[in-house]
Amino acid sequence: MISLVLISAFILLAVVARSFVQYKRNGDFGIRAASLSAPMIEILPGTIFVITFCLAFGVVVMGYLGQVTPFFVASLPFQSLGFVIGTCGILVTLLSQIQMGDSWRIGVDKKETTTLITHGIYAKSRNPIYFGIFIFWLGLCLTFPHLLLWACALICWICIELIVREIEEPYLIEAHGDEFQKYMRETNRYIPKL
Repeated sequence: MISLVLISAFILLAVVARSFVQYKRNGDFGIRAASLSAPMIEILPGTIFVITFCLAFGVVVMGYLGQVTPFFVASLPFQSLGFVIGTCGILVTLLSQIQMGDSWRIGVDKKETTTLITHGIYAKSRNPIYFGIFIFWLGLCLTFPHLLLWACALICWICIELIVREIEEPYLIEAHGDEFQKYMRETNRYIPKL
């Protein structure tokens, strides 16, 4: 049950609610799906990223219904630790989205240029949303230790690496030039500098 609460909270708050906030503020949900004519490196990572969350949600629901069993039964303190870690991941993700403001997007549209955000949590990490997602996955996998869930987490992280390195960073270098390159030199990609 803890894992179901955690993944449902992430999807509802970090994806659904955030998209509606963006729509209310700008008349646009902020979702930029890759064109079917785009190179596969722009289509596959984002698509697989979404699939990992859908598959993880399915595994957790099936676990809740007793159709899937974890490879070990996590004690309540262990599940509670996972819940706290996962909740921290959700909070980092939400704070990052809030601080990104109108520049928040899922995906990249090369025809638009948004403001480069380098203040707040972004002064410590260039990708705090992804850092929050990493923490969330860790917590989720601790609450329901199933091999398929761990595989989803690993595949999701590989997709994030491809998205950041092959899509987002090249776009930001082109859009913001020296300002972004200086920001890259001074700020970690994921783990916040303390």
